Amino acid sequence: MNSSPEPKLLSWLSIRKRLPLYLAFAATGFSCALPGALMPWLLARWSLQDSQVGLLLGLFFVGGTSGALLSRGSLRWSIFRGTLCTSIGAALLPFASGRTANGAILLFGLGLGITMTSISLLQARRWTETLPAEMTRLNLLWAIGACTAPWIILHEGIRNTANAKNVLLLLAAAFAAFGVWVAAFERDEPRPTPSQAAAGSLKLAGFAAPLSLLVLVLCATGVEASSAGWLATYSQRSGDSLRVTIGAPTCFWIGLLTSRLVHSSAAIGRATKRFLLTWNLLAMATALAALILFRNGPVLLSAAFAIGFAAGPIYPLLLALVFEHDSGNTVYVIGGIGSALLPLLTGAVSSRTGSLRLGIAVPCVAAVIMATTGWSIVQRTYGATQRD
Repeated sequence: MNSSPEPKLLSWLSIRKRLPLYLAFAATGFSCALPGALMPWLLARWSLQDSQVGLLLGLFFVGGTSGALLSRGSLRWSIFRGTLCTSIGAALLPFASGRTANGAILLFGLGLGITMTSISLLQARRWTETLPAEMTRLNLLWAIGACTAPWIILHEGIRNTANAKNVLLLLAAAFAAFGVWVAAFERDEPRPTPSQAAAGSLKLAGFAAPLSLLVLVLCATGVEASSAGWLATYSQRSGDSLRVTIGAPTCFWIGLLTSRLVHSSAAIGRATKRFLLTWNLLAMATALAALILFRNGPVLLSAAFAIGFAAGPIYPLLLALVFEHDSGNTVYVIGGIGSALLPLLTGAVSSRTGSLRLGIAVPCVAAVIMATTGWSIVQRTYGATQRD
């Protein structure tokens, strides 16, 4: 008679234990969507060229990559360091000029990289028995946070610059408060034993297609970062209304959120691994091609949603696949390199050719590479299984 309330109590205690980290992870999603939402505002304010915008986006994600590398040792104090850097970077951004913005956004990205990676590693150590579900849950919350950033920044920032500054200052205060809470109340989890780490390395070395997985991680984060970073500017240059300019990145994040909600179901997750590595990647490449070929509002909004919907479950899936073989932060470093490289290349191509449409071809080509690589992995893995 007493057995039924106990699981509910344990579940509630589990939720309470995870809630602060979940809220912080959602805040990192909001923060990661900020640079793309801020770009039209910064372009007008500082008269930046596309190559300079690409540099800002690149520096932001270089900071994230460096943060993944620095996420080591005590994860509790690693999260504290990350939130401190994020708080200072967010506080500096409203007062930065064209030159000092590079340093502020680099620090902002560095803090977010440390915070996201450390929270993910902490949760991966803490909830080993439900790791795939936990990774999906974290990325779902991240997407929820990211969905709100374009509307708040683009809408409020265009209406009143002071509002955009206030959002950044409130964000800085929130990260500072969370950092203090982590230092005071969180605890570390034991690290994997050397034998476990060695076993993971051996498995990775003998994995059927380790390079293919790394290529997918690199391109997945790069396509996501480049699309999110340039959609608002691309829409604005197409001559669309403010509603479409705000709607394009918002549709992207809503698509990402919707797909992660759909794929958070365990039943769907078991059935769609092969589907995601083939048709989802092909859909992403097709939507990016449509973004280049047709620059009217309805197509732009639909393509943005389709890109986000196709991309949504890919990165969590790749995380789960890599974590089966390596429990370290390698995957975050590779992902960070992709996040930094593709937005930078998009801006460089745009400045060189004088056409942001040709710049968008960079993530489109990366999506085609992903589709080809995913198809190859499926043929090797599932084809061999069927033959056996």
